[in-house]
Amino acid sequence: MANPEKKASEISNLTQLSENERLKRDIYRPDMEKLHLFTKMLRTNALLKKAVIHHK
Repeated sequence: MANPEKKASEISNLTQLSENERLKRDIYRPDMEKLHLFTKMLRTNALLKKAVIHHK
């Protein structure tokens, strides 16, 4: 079987690669689209700060 630590590392690398690819793609977006994405991020952050999570 595969080493669990190695598997987690591979998943982390894939996530990082996807993040880097997304950032490279976003560089070339128009300014208004960048502003829209930024404000969407701020709204999501504000919503998550207000969230109340109950664990059972």
